[in-house]
Amino acid sequence: MKLTKFFAFAVAAIAFVGCGNEPTQTPAPTPDASGNLILKADKTATTVGEVITFTVEDSNGQDLTSVAQIYDPEFNELTDKTFTTTETGEYGFFATYNGETSNHLVVRFMATLPELPEDVEPSNIVFNHRPIVIDHTGVNCGWCPSAMDELRKLESSSWHGKYNEVTCHAGGYAGGDPAASTAATKLATFQSSKITGYPSIVINFNKKAESYALSDIISALNSVYKTNGADVGISMAVTGDDDAIYCSAQIKSAVAQEYYVNAWLLESNIYSPNQAGATKEYHKYYNYALRNFSEEVTTANISGVKIGTIAVGETYEYACAIDMISNSWEANNMGVLVVVSAKSANGGLEVVNSAYCKINETREYEYL
Repeated sequence: MKLTKFFAFAVAAIAFVGCGNEPTQTPAPTPDASGNLILKADKTATTVGEVITFTVEDSNGQDLTSVAQIYDPEFNELTDKTFTTTETGEYGFFATYNGETSNHLVVRFMATLPELPEDVEPSNIVFNHRPIVIDHTGVNCGWCPSAMDELRKLESSSWHGKYNEVTCHAGGYAGGDPAASTAATKLATFQSSKITGYPSIVINFNKKAESYALSDIISALNSVYKTNGADVGISMAVTGDDDAIYCSAQIKSAVAQEYYVNAWLLESNIYSPNQAGATKEYHKYYNYALRNFSEEVTTANISGVKIGTIAVGETYEYACAIDMISNSWEANNMGVLVVVSAKSANGGLEVVNSAYCKINETREYEYL
């Protein structure tokens, strides 16, 4: 059972004011639904004794950390914008500024984090590039099993080991779909301009395959794939339980630029006997279905948290805990996809590399 130190937000706080009057009840702050004030932490999962550093931004990305107030679960203001503890559990925080209240941010403190594999080539910065192939699909889509067939051909082609796959079960064809999720709906909305019908294959954030035919998927991959190496490499380790999946990752830079990171929780081996158009038994099993994100996302931006510029050859440590929201999800079937993004030439954000790791496994840097 999770230990939650989220007292300020679970119930209304009651403040008793003297001077001979009746006690005054003060409700706890509620999240700002407009998203105008955003509280972030440099880590959303860490070990006890480690220091968490917070930042506050407005919806335009302006840094308000120095002028905002940040509070811990017991309404103590964090004047230095940091927090640490010697007790394991979940701790909730919020910020206020100019009459607005931020999102409520939860940080997990654990006894240990998954241990990263050793980097056997610490001076190497030439990494295998893995774009993300996203299959927008649904249980009621009679054409979607044909896309599964094409993706199976891709997996057995020369592209094996050169991409990561995600299935996004959302939209009108996902009614009653056991692989559907709120996260999938957000991803589908984010990529809605690329989804002209079901199934639709989208590479990374913005590149749409002309159709779900193998040749068109390969053409789209060729247009984004970096044969001379990715901008970053990713090593990672994943553990978990029925409450959350825990991930440690290290990001090593080959190109000095500002990066963003998010971790996507994916579930495989989801059985659905009602898949429309199924002609083979494997058509009834869904793999790499998007379940949740480690970082807060919007339908306009799913890139995650800004981690700043990483110099060439330097590394950044990232850790997260991703909630297992539904009791129907199977922890043993989970894996985590770490997605690192950066600004493209046109100013938008684009995936620069990704790495996938199953629960209770590790993933070393993939060098070319």
